[in-house]
Amino acid sequence: MISYNTEIIGYINVFETLTRTTVKDCFIDNSELVFMVSEGEAGRAIGKHGANIQRLSQMLNKKIKVIEFNKDVLKFINNLIYPANGNVYKSEEKTVSIQAKDTRDRAILIGRDRKNLKNLQNIVSKYFDVIIKIV
Repeated sequence: MISYNTEIIGYINVFETLTRTTVKDCFIDNSELVFMVSEGEAGRAIGKHGANIQRLSQMLNKKIKVIEFNKDVLKFINNLIYPANGNVYKSEEKTVSIQAKDTRDRAILIGRDRKNLKNLQNIVSKYFDVIIKIV
């Protein structure tokens, strides 16, 4: 079960009121506020030309990222790694591999001291029982 403190609950309430979307999860990741919205609601949450995100970012004085949840683990991971380009596929039963398009995207996915990969694994582990590998 996911538990939230009052600060996160406040962020969720402001986000849902402004964007008229449903938040599945909210967490702080590397000083960035991440909202996970229901399937098909990312466009509405972001707003026309990013207006909702810009307004929220100024109101809360934080960087904001919106991720669209998907029941398919491959599409979910693809949503998580955006804007990095990578080919996401199942290599084994409980292993998902990401093949980066170039070295820049590979560096973004892994991060310094594998920090981005660990964060990605933690987020995916909340919803799916898979291990992520970068190839």
